[in-house]
Amino acid sequence: MTASVVIVEDDPLVATHVARGVEAHEGLSLVATAATLAQARALLDRPVDLFILDLGLPDGSGIELIADIRARGGLEPKILVLSVLGDQETVLAAVLAGADGYLLKDLDSLDIGQQAADALTGGAPLSPSIAAYVLRHLRKQQEQAKTVEWDPGLSPREIELLQLLARGYSNRQAAVALEISPHTIGDHVKSIYRKLRVSSRGEAMVRAFRNGLLHP
Repeated sequence: MTASVVIVEDDPLVATHVARGVEAHEGLSLVATAATLAQARALLDRPVDLFILDLGLPDGSGIELIADIRARGGLEPKILVLSVLGDQETVLAAVLAGADGYLLKDLDSLDIGQQAADALTGGAPLSPSIAAYVLRHLRKQQEQAKTVEWDPGLSPREIELLQLLARGYSNRQAAVALEISPHTIGDHVKSIYRKLRVSSRGEAMVRAFRNGLLHP
């Protein structure tokens, strides 16, 4: 089966480039494109596996769309942000709203088809500078947290993997680092999300750092 993908992008050239990358990957199927927040919201009732979205839309912010997607019950599509906006405030707002991955636009080197496939299997890629922003934020949150530590029962290997994911590793990179298969990594990611009671990488990192499960 192929995964259904929706692209939300107002720049026609970028939208075409991303669409070609998606269509070139045999595991992905482009089902719709949207150029505005309103058009994207009209697609929320459709069964979609992955949204690839920009944040700077002509009628609003893509962060609003992320929140809308996460607020709906039932379907839990993956959300991959592809944006030129790389400031810390915007990045953190998107990740904490529920984005599974955040990539800065670099159309000359970006293999969007593979990045999309990685997002669907839990890889949820983060550009290195994005990962740095998130880690700094989580460290600050940990320093300020006054909550009692909570043990959800993560295994040592799951904590080791979570540390790599927090540093911006993709599933494939983590598999190489831990010398296990990408399929096993995917199983571990699902187990981590279930134990932490979260549905995205950003939520997992926030929960883990706030409760002392990870240390900078």
